[in-house]
Amino acid sequence: MALRSGQAQSRRAHRWLVFLIAIMVATAGAITAAVTAPPSPLAGLSFGLSSLIFAAALILAGRVTIALERARRRALPPPPETNPFPIVSKLLRPK
Repeated sequence: MALRSGQAQSRRAHRWLVFLIAIMVATAGAITAAVTAPPSPLAGLSFGLSSLIFAAALILAGRVTIALERARRRALPPPPETNPFPIVSKLLRPK
């Protein structure tokens, strides 16, 4: 079964989003372990590296989420034309 290009890209973007969220969960656990560990250079290095990976995954997950939302909005039908001031439009209508 062949998927359209847009569906394949959307599916790939969802997979990447799940992967990035899994990385964020794992690094959050590593940050917690580093914070609760006794003070040492290794604990500091672990905290710093885990924090950088977490921040990068958070930023990338945000970008993927924004791209998915933009694609979803583009796929929706355009809203119907509405007149916010129907009475004023009738009064100012050219004769």
